[in-house]
Amino acid sequence: MKLINLIGPIADIDRIAMRYVIDNNVHLEDTFKVFAKAEGLNQYTEANPYGSLMKLVSEVADMAGIDPAGVGRGEHDMPPDEVCVYCTKMRDVIGGMISQRNALTAEIENNLNVITHLEHIASVDMPLQDIFNFHHIKIRFGRLPLESYKKLNEYISAYAAFFFKFGEDKDTVYGLYCAPVSMRDKVDALFSSLYFERMWISDKVTGLPKDAIKQLNDENIRLLKALKALNIEYNTVVAQEERQLLTAYRSAYYLHEAFDVRKFAAHTAESFYIAGWVPESCVLNLAQQLDAEPNVTLLLEEPDIVGHIQPPTKLKNNWFVRPFEGFVNMYGLPSYNEFDPTMLFALTYSLMFGMMYGDVGHGAALALCGVMLGKKGNFLGPILKVCGIVAACFGVLYGSVFGFELEYGFMYKPMKAENMMLTLGAAVAMGALIITLSMVFNMANGVRQKNAGKVLFDANGLAGFVFYWAVIIGVLSAVMGSSVMKLWYVVIFVAVPLLLVFFKHPLSMLIQRSPDWMPKNKGEFILENFFELFELILSYITNTISFIRVGAFALIHAGMMMVVYSLADVGQHSLEGLTPAKVLVLVIGNAVVIGLEGLLVAIQVLRLEFYEMFSRFFDGEGKLFTPRTVNSKQS
Repeated sequence: MKLINLIGPIADIDRIAMRYVIDNNVHLEDTFKVFAKAEGLNQYTEANPYGSLMKLVSEVADMAGIDPAGVGRGEHDMPPDEVCVYCTKMRDVIGGMISQRNALTAEIENNLNVITHLEHIASVDMPLQDIFNFHHIKIRFGRLPLESYKKLNEYISAYAAFFFKFGEDKDTVYGLYCAPVSMRDKVDALFSSLYFERMWISDKVTGLPKDAIKQLNDENIRLLKALKALNIEYNTVVAQEERQLLTAYRSAYYLHEAFDVRKFAAHTAESFYIAGWVPESCVLNLAQQLDAEPNVTLLLEEPDIVGHIQPPTKLKNNWFVRPFEGFVNMYGLPSYNEFDPTMLFALTYSLMFGMMYGDVGHGAALALCGVMLGKKGNFLGPILKVCGIVAACFGVLYGSVFGFELEYGFMYKPMKAENMMLTLGAAVAMGALIITLSMVFNMANGVRQKNAGKVLFDANGLAGFVFYWAVIIGVLSAVMGSSVMKLWYVVIFVAVPLLLVFFKHPLSMLIQRSPDWMPKNKGEFILENFFELFELILSYITNTISFIRVGAFALIHAGMMMVVYSLADVGQHSLEGLTPAKVLVLVIGNAVVIGLEGLLVAIQVLRLEFYEMFSRFFDGEGKLFTPRTVNSKQS
């Protein structure tokens, strides 16, 4: 990254921002943070005048069915007053058609509801207007729950009311009740307590119910034709105006975003100041573009020069590693002065997953699921695909296909008695290697951050590295019968590194030539660091042993498939005597193992990555590189 400073005439800020900042890979930085000690700089305090214009064009774009996320780049030179006039006109035109469409749709739906109600009383042989125009009797059409209808006679006898049933279905009875006008309120209250649902029939419906149904169906045919014609007109107008609409949208968007750059900028009476981060690969192109602006000055600074500001992070990974960025970002984004751990994560995650989940069939099934999820845009899809392929490769080594055991030369069976301890030991050895790599990454980060204390005295620095491997070598030599744990060895490679870790803080301050390198409260310092050192020694042991779960899950996977084949009463080396029932057991058993163990293994490996590896070297406190852009999609 390079920190750029753009300085130019104050009147040109919007034009410069639109032409050279927007869509030019510039991550804006607060200018007042960059020039922390500068005097005479003023903030821009004006409200964005293009907010209402942006609201108008967004409204019209929504009416026209244009997704702002897919607008892309293109022409954006329409003047703001012309954008306003054009979009106001299109809002009236398109909005009018949408209002007509909504009205037609509502009328059609209302007619369908009335038809549904009328179908329940189609057997009534009396014009509806005669029924509704009774002066002394009030009639209510509707429906009752079947249970309420069964109890109706117990209540209605006390009222001068009648209920006429027209039809029923599984749970509902349809009909009408009538009552004198003087008793209307009491009868309405009675039927309401019995959960009577009234069916409102439009006043425009006349004649016999069956005739009214035909009239409404005929009217809906006419309305549907009108709606179809209106939709054709709407699509024609949108198609004809699409290019102009997109130009208006982009023009307003660029104006709004360019003015918004002022939030990060500063100015004097004559000049504006814009600061931001640009990838080194884009600096030359930006400088060449600015050659056309003789009144604009471009200043470049290295990140080290402005150490009080953290540069943003822009990850660069290949197709294999890139999908794993989602998992890494769950922990945190690498800082600019940290190494990106995604490559290490991708390799170790897929390797441990494959070792724990080794089966050709299961791996292939998981890879297939990954392909399907990837097509739907799920970031887990590519990860599952890679892990499934690696698991299938380990399945070839284990000689396992959907739990069926094959026999050939280079095959390795984790569940064999003579291989179990070897499998667990290999998992622990791999854990020691991963922890060592984590220490190396931590030291490399220390070098990059120019932090000598982190490199030399950290628990995951050189001192911790020497101690960790001194203990490993000592234990291995004792197991092999020729222990190297002599006094000189213990003092040089065990005691001294631990003392360096113990005194990390004062030694680091001393290297930095800080006058306050000596702890003020020495007793508190010794007590606190003693317990931290004790915890550190335990963490080396527990973190290394924690990787035994990699080998354990390899054994568990094989054991679960043995159970599946036992339940199916089929041998893992011969499929003789298969029946449809046994095949069903095998299919269900494999499906359960694929899903359940796949989830467990994914979680366990993620835990190892986060707690045993990332916690040793990865701070994850970076800020994402977010260039000011209208849209990254090219039109």
